[in-house]
Amino acid sequence: MKTSVETLDPVKVKLTVEVEPKRVKQAFDKAARELAKQVNVPGFRPGKAPRRLIEQRFGDGVIAQQALEASLTDYYLEAVQSEELVPVGQPEVDVESFTEADGCTFTATIEIRPEVDLPDHTGISVSFPQWDVDDAKVDEQLEQMRERFAEVEVVERAAKKGDLVTLDLAVAVDGTELESARVEDALYEIGSAGVTPKLDEEAVGKAAGDEFTYEDALPEGYPEHGGEDATFTVTVKDVREKQLPALDDDFAMTASEFDSIQELRKDIRDALLKRSILQAQHDLRGQTLEAYLATVEVPLPPAMVEADAEQRIHQLEHQAERFGAEVEQLLELEGTTREEFESNAREQAEGTVKAQLVLDQLASKLEVPVESADIDREIVRHAQTNEMPPQEIARIIQQQGSLPALLGDIMRRKAIDAIVAAAEVDGAPSQAVLEDVGLTVVDGLIVEAPPEVVDVPQPEAPVEEPAEAPVEQDAEGSSEEE
Repeated sequence: MKTSVETLDPVKVKLTVEVEPKRVKQAFDKAARELAKQVNVPGFRPGKAPRRLIEQRFGDGVIAQQALEASLTDYYLEAVQSEELVPVGQPEVDVESFTEADGCTFTATIEIRPEVDLPDHTGISVSFPQWDVDDAKVDEQLEQMRERFAEVEVVERAAKKGDLVTLDLAVAVDGTELESARVEDALYEIGSAGVTPKLDEEAVGKAAGDEFTYEDALPEGYPEHGGEDATFTVTVKDVREKQLPALDDDFAMTASEFDSIQELRKDIRDALLKRSILQAQHDLRGQTLEAYLATVEVPLPPAMVEADAEQRIHQLEHQAERFGAEVEQLLELEGTTREEFESNAREQAEGTVKAQLVLDQLASKLEVPVESADIDREIVRHAQTNEMPPQEIARIIQQQGSLPALLGDIMRRKAIDAIVAAAEVDGAPSQAVLEDVGLTVVDGLIVEAPPEVVDVPQPEAPVEEPAEAPVEQDAEGSSEEE
């Protein structure tokens, strides 16, 4: 077989293949034998009829077509391997000749992965995203804790925002009451927007025994008459006031394992700070990668971009199917159209493909190792994302043969780690701050600090003198005295 490659552009080549007549004749003979198995020729066992009889029965054209279909893929794959090409889509094949006398000549136009001229990945200058936690966020967490430990008592006054009211509710559309919407003795918090926003406005100032009606639209997602105008009739049965506990040491001991409100505040602040720092580092990874990609020019193979965009569209269709809705209905709820979604999908696909090509080549350049522990962590990450057991994710990966894709994800992730670790980061939290919230820096990346291992001294066993000399053992472990 002779092969040659002509570069058409950075992501497309034209592969020319010439196969010697001997191999093509073998393909014809094999095709004839396969056809012979499909017919009964008098005087011959199935599959044993001479080729000339098969040619008389089917004609030369049928044999040639079957031989071509059966052998062309093998010729193509052999030629691609010989030229060390990495196709990213289906080739456009043009067969110029396929005969036993002349052999086979064909061309294949192929989209390939481009060679990326990688710039130095070290020294990218980025600012660590905002990570500090102010007192207002701590106060907000404490208020939520107070709400959970609040006591409620009935009061003889008009309702105000934040109060709870016991109410009966009836809803009518065009004068017809919706039985499915009727509720009785429901406890409702004014200001929660749990029914319609207008209920919160109308309930303020009402007292036990008051009845009122108001007009408002049903929520869009309501099972019946969603988005339609309706009449709401409300009867207030009582008004209840929440009594929030004081933020003191007693509250800290009741709501937590701490003995003082200062200790509780510090624990809340540390937890918020830890979460904020880890989220900021996640954002930093994206910023650093974006800054590095901006320094690289990459020609994008259209087949890769189209495949990624089609996958995004397929995911949308699958999501609509799970909700029992049309794609257009789902997009309408998100305030967009199918045309806009598909345009955005292709734009996002271009960014994804560029990042993939750059990171793959960087991982290869850095010879990024992938260990079994990396695979385990990636499986656990997928399991957490999809709310499935890790064993099920591992089974699906094995069943679908998607381990190479998983390894690719791991290598790209580690390539990003390498860029971030080598970046010049401004405004990162100090080592003291990290240690205070249980974090540390490993290979330039902020991670959870491993728990301290405390060596517990074991009591020494008393040494007793043996009553008699021990029996010596040989290398195999058997005693010399049998």
